[in-house]
Amino acid sequence: MKHYLPVALVAVWLWIGQEPTTGYYQTSQSRQQQKIRIDHDLVNDVITARLVRFRIAENVDHYYSLDLGAFYTYPRKTDQTAAAKVDLELYSVVKARQLNADLYVVFLIDGKEVHFGSNRSAIRNPVRGRPWIGERMVFSVPLKEFQKLASANELAIKMGGVRVDLNDEARTALRMFAEKITQTVIRASSSLQKTFPHPLSFAQARAGYRGKPSRLEFAL
Repeated sequence: MKHYLPVALVAVWLWIGQEPTTGYYQTSQSRQQQKIRIDHDLVNDVITARLVRFRIAENVDHYYSLDLGAFYTYPRKTDQTAAAKVDLELYSVVKARQLNADLYVVFLIDGKEVHFGSNRSAIRNPVRGRPWIGERMVFSVPLKEFQKLASANELAIKMGGVRVDLNDEARTALRMFAEKITQTVIRASSSLQKTFPHPLSFAQARAGYRGKPSRLEFAL
């Protein structure tokens, strides 16, 4: 029996970690549940907080779908200033064969246009059977600017001539993510034990445990 136990545990881990949709080209549900995951790499002492990507718009102009996500990495062993940014991810499926190389994207934060530096990468064949192309854009947002973005009463993304306004659920997810970063990650600098999302991971680290990362998951 003991030979089959590890396999069963892996299967349960994958099922728990599965995202609500198997591909971002699928139609979203009427009420999509956003999730925040916080992982602690006990070996390298690195905490990663992730807002699991979720749908923010469908069939807007030439965009088939738009998803948003974010992640923040906190390496305790390096200078904290190196981690003082949030990577904001925007996934899109475009009803075209090619991407617009000159696309200019800005965020409208309470009516004010703000531009963040980004990296863009194409995603081939995002929708089975359609000659469309996908894109992943990662915006490097300074932590303080992200906190302003997350607390905005009105928030929109403008991609060229297309504007997408984020609804209450999307803004709440961003605000909760910003709060979790502050509560669970950044305060780790003041106490070693507060670094660990769960007391068990702190005990494991003190005992020299070098196994799987510790994970916490929050449903919003």
